[in-house]
Amino acid sequence: MNVYDNANELAKAMRESHEFKKLKEATAALAKDENAKKMVDEFLQLNQEAEIAKYQGKEPAKETTEKIQKLYGVLSLNSDAMQYLNSFMRFQMMLSDITNSIQDVVKEAMGEK
Repeated sequence: MNVYDNANELAKAMRESHEFKKLKEATAALAKDENAKKMVDEFLQLNQEAEIAKYQGKEPAKETTEKIQKLYGVLSLNSDAMQYLNSFMRFQMMLSDITNSIQDVVKEAMGEK
């Protein structure tokens, strides 16, 4: 089997994974509540901005941190929103693990390992 076949098998396995299926279900449920979806999108965007700031060695703006906390408080009262966020996190963790495995090969190929 060549590397392209393996990549296609990986994509298939990801689609068949528990994490993918739960995220698809949670996405469909969240789509039914437009207000909650907007808040989740804003929450994820603000989180990403905070993570980028941390990655750049900066502290996220206090206003951003406070807004994230407030949004999380509101979202925690919505079961569909929380199910989506939890499913999204689990899928992201799986994706991160897969990415790390691929990056190890790239580092090895570049003589970094």
